[in-house]
Amino acid sequence: MARVRKSLDKTKRILVLWKVALYIRLSREDGNDESYSVKNQRQRLKEYLENLMLEEEIQLVDIYIDDGYTGIDSDRENFQRMLEDIDRGIVNCVIVKDLSRLSRNDWECKKYLQHLFVVKDVRFISLELPKLDSYKNPDEVYEMGVSIQSMYNENHCRETSIKVRGTFNMKRKKGEFIGAFAPYGYLKDSDDKHHLVVDNETAPIVQDIFHWFVREGMSKNGIVKKLIGMGIPCPTAYKRQNGMKYYNPTIVNNEPLWSARSITAILTNQMYLGHMVQGKQKVKSYKVHTRINTPENEWFIVENTHEPIIDKETFDKAQKLMQRNTRTAPHSGQLYIFSGFLRCADCGKSMGRRISKNHVYYACRTNNTTGFCTRHSIRSDMLESIVLETIQKQIQLIDSMAELINDINKASAPRIVSKRLMASIKRQKQELERILGIDTGLYMDWKNGDITREEYQCMKKEFEKKKQQLKQNIAKLEEEKQNLVQGVTSDNPYFDAFHKYKNICSLERGIVVELIKVIYIHEGGDVTINFNFADQHRRIVELLEKQKRANRCRE
Repeated sequence: MARVRKSLDKTKRILVLWKVALYIRLSREDGNDESYSVKNQRQRLKEYLENLMLEEEIQLVDIYIDDGYTGIDSDRENFQRMLEDIDRGIVNCVIVKDLSRLSRNDWECKKYLQHLFVVKDVRFISLELPKLDSYKNPDEVYEMGVSIQSMYNENHCRETSIKVRGTFNMKRKKGEFIGAFAPYGYLKDSDDKHHLVVDNETAPIVQDIFHWFVREGMSKNGIVKKLIGMGIPCPTAYKRQNGMKYYNPTIVNNEPLWSARSITAILTNQMYLGHMVQGKQKVKSYKVHTRINTPENEWFIVENTHEPIIDKETFDKAQKLMQRNTRTAPHSGQLYIFSGFLRCADCGKSMGRRISKNHVYYACRTNNTTGFCTRHSIRSDMLESIVLETIQKQIQLIDSMAELINDINKASAPRIVSKRLMASIKRQKQELERILGIDTGLYMDWKNGDITREEYQCMKKEFEKKKQQLKQNIAKLEEEKQNLVQGVTSDNPYFDAFHKYKNICSLERGIVVELIKVIYIHEGGDVTINFNFADQHRRIVELLEKQKRANRCRE
């Protein structure tokens, strides 16, 4: 084809009707170079087209503009539209300002120039870098200059990508927000686009979602139905209503609605704690823009960068609840009161729920599905009574500790800290000083030739072990002393959690979520309840025991 065109005379060339597409592209990698602005490209191309019209038959089909699209791949809206018009025969001539406008991907650039445009009989004109016309000089598209320029264009894109990524990572490390859109519940600060402020319109919705899920035991699907019923726009719809050009690839038929997925995204977003969390996804490379999830240890997390919407206690409970295997009550969107909390005491598997003779029962799933294990059956109403009574007794136990705890907190530190504990710390420190002195002398003995190098290394290794052990002992004793000095404060979350239910008369899922870690059902109907705050409870018991021992020593 190229040879045939080369042999044509000027008269025959003029008879060709060129149906022209002017292609314009602008992206971040072009920097602030004014010559690459859409306005400048359009002006240059139109001026060239006007001059070309004086020599040849020209029909301008359209001006195809991709503003904000990288040239490293061809997934550009108007570029693809132009290719479709080429396939349909609407366009047979493409004009660009320079080769990088067509593509900054070396392989793709050559694919279009040396194959697609040749096969489709498409004339390609570049005004500069390099200047070429595939109709007047068909072989020019295969010349070294074109290949070199194409490789340079790709390398420029690669270097720009590295620089931009480095700049973004520096901002991420500083806790500066670099996203295009603020998370649902926040807005970009009008005075500083890298800082987030609470959106008073949507932040209460976020708080409601956490409350419904954690306190009221509502399922994610139940929350979806409630939000849709209330007419609350989902995050995507809210952004669009506020004039943001937001695109979500997961939306079907371009109709954004609440979904279990969007609820999960909110419930797991640490940004609501006031922490800046970025870098959760990245593109595979500067050439392949497919986004992939990054491991959590590669995220950029900077704490306390903006005002929190959710407290840590509520957020942590939401994470634990989502890890549980839960079932939803049919047609209600509510989770069963014990969903995700019941385990067989023998095999450890979850308990299944069934209805028999107007009573709700829980039984071992292993037994139901395989016949192994035993039933471990218990009626739901009986279990509720047992759990309620156990919680009430736990509250009474905490109340009975109150007087003793107050006495400990009122006592002065010297009276609380036993003499034996202080003496033990002193002995350990003295022994450490002695070992350090020996270690120094040991080095001098080696240098003076009193012991061999092998003897020195062997003895030093032994003393290092003793030093590490002594340091660990001292640290443990110091921690124990500090615990005794501090006592138990009135704002201990263990007390707060139970005291708020002091007058509890009935059981709700929110109470189960807050107070209980897991419930084990034994064969025969016995129940073991593991409460949250086990560490705090153990510390209080240890503190009381140590105080009793200290009192006996003083006596």
